[in-house]
Amino acid sequence: MSINTQGSDEVSKLYEKLLDRRDKLRLELEEVEQKFEAVATTLKLMGQPVPGLASLDLAGKSVTEALVAIARANSNVLVAKTAKRLMTKAGLFTNTKHASSALFTAINRSGKFRRQTPGKYELIEPKEMPKPAPIPEAIPAYKVEFADLTPTSHPAKKVG
Repeated sequence: MSINTQGSDEVSKLYEKLLDRRDKLRLELEEVEQKFEAVATTLKLMGQPVPGLASLDLAGKSVTEALVAIARANSNVLVAKTAKRLMTKAGLFTNTKHASSALFTAINRSGKFRRQTPGKYELIEPKEMPKPAPIPEAIPAYKVEFADLTPTSHPAKKVG
């Protein structure tokens, strides 16, 4: 059995070339992320809203409240992976190891979301409750006379 050394050399070179490209792209992505964070911070300092989901203030909210806020900011659609990233960044999860299970538990128990596809949920807006019927007016009280039921007045028992 002969091994095609020329083909394996070409594949090895291609592999090396792709590794180098991947490393360069990772560095470029890190630079872009840093610039993105700097621009977002500058916008916050200027008192302007940061476009997109990164501007959400989730601090101090419960998990369900944060999920609803994220969905409303994203046209009533919640993507679980994005929600997990935003909520972890906001510090809502003390143990990020269990963030996914806590997230899915909150989604399922809240009853506010309907599953569209795996990892994608639609926010169900509660239908407006009908207004309750007005309280009817009280009926005027009538004078009610109570019968005297003392032992001496009972007709079956005659005293004396």
